[in-house]
Amino acid sequence: MPHARFYAGLGASLGGLLLAVPAQAAVTDVDYLSPGIQVPSADIELYNNKQSGVRLNGGLTLYGFGAATRNANFGASESIGGTPASRHPAWWEATAMPTLTGEVDLPNAGTAFAGVTAVGNMTRGNAYGDASGATPDHPEDARIDRAYAGWRSGGLFAESLGEDALTVSFGRQQFEFGEGFLVGDGFLDTGKYGGYYIGASQGFHNSAVVSLDTHGWHGDLFHLKEDQYVRNGPDTETSMNGVNASYRLGDRAKFGAAVMHTYNSDNTALDGTDIYNLRAKGKPFAAIPDLSIGGQYVYEDNDDNGISDDAWYAQVTYRFSRVRWTPELAYRHAEFSSNYDTVFYDFVSGWGNWFMGEIVGEYMLFNSNLDADMLKASIQPTDSLETGVIGYNFRYHNASAASTSSGSGNITDSDFAKELDLYADWTVTDRFSLSGVYAVAFPEDGAEQTFGHDHTSQLFEVLATYSF
Repeated sequence: MPHARFYAGLGASLGGLLLAVPAQAAVTDVDYLSPGIQVPSADIELYNNKQSGVRLNGGLTLYGFGAATRNANFGASESIGGTPASRHPAWWEATAMPTLTGEVDLPNAGTAFAGVTAVGNMTRGNAYGDASGATPDHPEDARIDRAYAGWRSGGLFAESLGEDALTVSFGRQQFEFGEGFLVGDGFLDTGKYGGYYIGASQGFHNSAVVSLDTHGWHGDLFHLKEDQYVRNGPDTETSMNGVNASYRLGDRAKFGAAVMHTYNSDNTALDGTDIYNLRAKGKPFAAIPDLSIGGQYVYEDNDDNGISDDAWYAQVTYRFSRVRWTPELAYRHAEFSSNYDTVFYDFVSGWGNWFMGEIVGEYMLFNSNLDADMLKASIQPTDSLETGVIGYNFRYHNASAASTSSGSGNITDSDFAKELDLYADWTVTDRFSLSGVYAVAFPEDGAEQTFGHDHTSQLFEVLATYSF
């Protein structure tokens, strides 16, 4: 485990450095997302009885997405998994996501809550759907993605643990920690469900989560069950039990760890796997408050299936807070070993996390048997507009473990592709936002051996979001 030794040294050095520096310069971006249960927007007050303590809220989020490509899959007529795909697909997706939430204040006993979220998707345009061919035949579907109930402690333990220190929830819900690098998305919108790119469905098929927040500590004890669609076969299921813990060192840094076990999985390689996660993120130097560093390490162990794989990344970010338009630079190196399983990873916290590359990361290489370098530069001309450029260098972690898209032949060259993404995010109003990306990917010998083609791939996409 050479990567494990590297990351252990990195983590020890980072931890010692952060603990040794006085907590003077505040950090506001230690975590982009709070861990635990993620609830869709429900800002419309439908009912509020202050006497009985009953509250009902509703919301509706609409998504629209369109993409046009040239030489998808570097000009091949099938995806990297061998699925039929168009060479120059253009398609669009639409999603409606209504949400209803309710709360009841219990006399001297906290708050009970519940919620339900439906997701309606459609994909139109190209006969094979998206560039990977994962949503063919113009699918459309509506389903209940989240239906959960739970309880928060309110002021019940406020003196010893803090307000709302304890939360218990169960049912269909999204659950996330560690910025979604390992756990965050409980359902993939593929096949007959449509909406592959928007990916609004994220609830686990069933779950039970007990969370504790007190004095800088956060902990989760959780059970998750994922249910995924498989074309021409029964849906696959994977169950997981685990514990997650993190500690926030004031406003300077955050450290976390998790231990998980999968079982009853229809994914044979994943069934019975023990998974371990370490992570850290923060600002190590009080004298350089614009500098942030962080990383994660994951180790997967399954003796029965011969699995002993890992993944890790380390990232350095510098934000020029005193410069006009607040430029930001970030560099990341990530490695995923040959049989590493991404488990339930999610797209969160901005472009490049964790679908790395709008062409390669979305439709070709999915964070397994992959080494990737990322360099990102962004500016913020106004409070409502951010734009930037992201460059990637993708390589097979182990070329001999890869295979051609047809499943025959061997790959001998590790160099896969280089990609450049130009993006802009515009918050038009508090409820309406637009994002646009132009991406170009240049195949190298490893990609040519994989697909049998070496055409430059291009993509243009627009995503619109409106929330009531």
